[in-house]
Amino acid sequence: MEIARILLEFIMKKASLISILPQILYCHKKWFASKGREGIFADLSEEDLREGNFRNCNLVEANLQAADLSYADFTDSDLRGANLLEALLIGAKLQNANFEETDLMWANLEGANLENTKLDGAYLQGANLKGTAITKEQLELAFMDEDTQLPD
Repeated sequence: MEIARILLEFIMKKASLISILPQILYCHKKWFASKGREGIFADLSEEDLREGNFRNCNLVEANLQAADLSYADFTDSDLRGANLLEALLIGAKLQNANFEETDLMWANLEGANLENTKLDGAYLQGANLKGTAITKEQLELAFMDEDTQLPD
C-alpha cells in the first residue's frame, strides 16, 4: 500500500505526475490484469504529462480525458478503450500503439507519428489529424465526421 499512499500525496499536492508515472502505469496494469481486484485505475484526466514515457505500457480503459500528452512516447502501448476525449497528443510518438475503440473525439494529434497505429473502432469525430501520415487503411474502420481534420 506504500505506492497508493505516495500516489495520494502527489494528487493532494497537485504536483506533476511525471516523476511517479512508472508507478501509476504499474498500478493500472495490475488493476487491468486483476479485473479491478488489485492495483489502481489510472485516472490521468486533465493532467500535464507532456513528454511522458508511456512506452510499452498498458493503459486499457484508462482515463486521459483532456490530458496534455504532447510529445509523449506511446510506442508499442495498449490503449484499447481508453478515454482521450479532447486530449492533446501534438507530436506524440504513437508507433505500433493499439488505439482500438479508443475515444479520441476532439483530440489534437497534429504532427503525431501514427506509423502502424491501430485505430479500428476508434472515435475520431472532431479530431485534428493534420500533419500526420495516417493512411486510408488506418481510417477504414474508425469513426469520423465532417469535423475530423485530415492531413492535406
